[in-house]
Amino acid sequence: MQPAALQRLRRYALMRLTRELDDRFESLLLTGRVAKWYSEVGNEATTVPCGLALEAGDALCSLHRDLGAILSVYLDPARAFPGLGLGEPDGLRPEPVELLYRLACQLLGRGEGFSQGVERSFHFSYLAPEAGILHVGMISHLGSMIPVAAGCAFALKQKGTDRVALNFIGDGGTSTGDFHEGLNMAAVWKLPLILVVENNRYAYSTPTRLQYAAERLSDRGPGYGVAAETVDGNDPDAVATAMTRAVARARAGQGPTLLEAMLGRMRGHSEGDDSLKVVPRDELAAYLEADPVPAYARRLEEEGDLSAELHERLRARAAELVEEALERALAAPVPDAVVARRPALAAESPPADATEPERPTSGSPTTYVEAIHRALSEEMDRDETVVLLGQDIGAFEGAFRVTRGLFERYPERVLDTPIAESGTFGLAVGAAILGYRPVVEMQFADFVTCGFNQLVNMAAKLYYRWRIPCPLVVRLPAGGGVNAGPFHSQNPEGWFTHVAGLKVVCPSSALDALGLLKSAIRDPDPVIFCEHKFLYRRVKEVLPEGDVTVPLGRARVARAGRDLTLVAYGAAVHWCLEAAGELAASGVEVEVLDLRTLIPLDEEAVLASVRRTHRAVVVHEAQGTGGFGAELAARIGDRAFAWLDAPVRRVAYPDRPVPYARNLERELLPGRDEVLEAVREVLAW
Repeated sequence: MQPAALQRLRRYALMRLTRELDDRFESLLLTGRVAKWYSEVGNEATTVPCGLALEAGDALCSLHRDLGAILSVYLDPARAFPGLGLGEPDGLRPEPVELLYRLACQLLGRGEGFSQGVERSFHFSYLAPEAGILHVGMISHLGSMIPVAAGCAFALKQKGTDRVALNFIGDGGTSTGDFHEGLNMAAVWKLPLILVVENNRYAYSTPTRLQYAAERLSDRGPGYGVAAETVDGNDPDAVATAMTRAVARARAGQGPTLLEAMLGRMRGHSEGDDSLKVVPRDELAAYLEADPVPAYARRLEEEGDLSAELHERLRARAAELVEEALERALAAPVPDAVVARRPALAAESPPADATEPERPTSGSPTTYVEAIHRALSEEMDRDETVVLLGQDIGAFEGAFRVTRGLFERYPERVLDTPIAESGTFGLAVGAAILGYRPVVEMQFADFVTCGFNQLVNMAAKLYYRWRIPCPLVVRLPAGGGVNAGPFHSQNPEGWFTHVAGLKVVCPSSALDALGLLKSAIRDPDPVIFCEHKFLYRRVKEVLPEGDVTVPLGRARVARAGRDLTLVAYGAAVHWCLEAAGELAASGVEVEVLDLRTLIPLDEEAVLASVRRTHRAVVVHEAQGTGGFGAELAARIGDRAFAWLDAPVRRVAYPDRPVPYARNLERELLPGRDEVLEAVREVLAW
């Protein structure tokens, strides 16, 4: 058999298998045995050839309607369809029947699915590098997967390979900001990314005329400086040819390709949602008439590449594979209830053998900001997978000069990003999934809102969903007291402590800034690292030599006392120490507990201190309503109530933005005096 004919048979076999599985799940939905189904009917002529264009070690980033690509990457056609002339087995990928069984379990929510019932339908991943399979699944914010796919492409390029990343997006998803940010970053850095737009003309139900004004979505490609073309998505051969060009460009280091596949809308957004009603009847009839699966079969028969006998055998084998997988999966047990309580973090902190570094009493002091620089420098020296990403961190050396000298030493690992917070976070997530340890610097913590979704919906949920670590650090220069106004003075830690799967660190000292940042970079979980700008050059201390780490999740008694506990973190620790010093002059000994890490919280240290002193004041710079202090007060009240001799009081910023004028900021910013007032009120109770 000629190579071209062999490839066409493989395409049809996998298109037929995809349709068979799709049809069966549509039936299962009607009988109530599956809760939701997103049909790929009508997309097979695009997804299957795209998946088949990938080779071992290439990355697939899929969405709802990409079952064909998943099957094409997971299954060895020769083993899935033995004896039917589909070539020789590749000897790499696992047994097709077992993979189909696991896939069916995944789609049915059974315990032996890829996510053990945690995730629905196609929101799963399967990383089996030993088998050449790197499949990164989706979140419901579909456009947000484009920067993640760009991150996978970045990792593959950074490793010096010629592997590529393939990502799909619907026509509606191209309206998101992440479409721009992800594609633009891929273009600037010439990443081996292929972005395929499955344009079925209707998004969920909104027609493309209300989505974009361009004649074709591929017209956007030249604006980004990437190769782009539009192809008939109902023609598997045309899609395969276009993919061959795109893959060749990517492997040759020529950057990304935007490929728009024009498709017919043959099903609703999800089965049973009635969204198909927006397609005019005559238009729908034309799409159904051009159904690519039977149309491709007819074409192969007419051109002599598929006999009637072989066609029937392929159909029978596809039905047999699906029937066997479904029969087993329907009888498979539901997930064990304990799965719901599996950890959201890859590593609990602190580890059992974690030790505190000694604090030298003599030597040359180092500032807080210099300690952060040292941590970055030492970790880059120690681990070549550490990469720094951020705006103006290269030759300019960052807004606060934290990265000074690092670009000269590591020009391939200290990377200036476009002004694209969401794109940068998403790219960092993709790189972390494939083995890197990105450290992202925000110029100011306030800008983190522009990439919030990637942190709280992508990075934070990864380990719980897929059991895949996401070693990512986001550095946030935060806080007020520097006359910076409403958009450069916020304390955002409370936004992230509410999200399971993130660790949140707020050091108050130079030693903790050094040791906690080094621990954060080595940690397998995403860490939000809040650095207080006011402390950058105002706080100094002598640092130990050598490899200094401070364990995450362990508080520190900054000053011992017996009469009341002040619980604080960040800059507020210094207000508390000042207040404690003044109170000591009158015989009042206040204990100052520096949390250092908010998540994981060293709750036992808090409760132990309060049980000794019987009174507590919680202090932080962030706004009071909904601030982390409310969580601390609630836990103290709940778990140390019997030891309390007075109510728990909070000192925090008023519920207002931070004003610019220095005297206005001082009017609202809490400090030593506010701490003293609160302590005296609680002591007088």
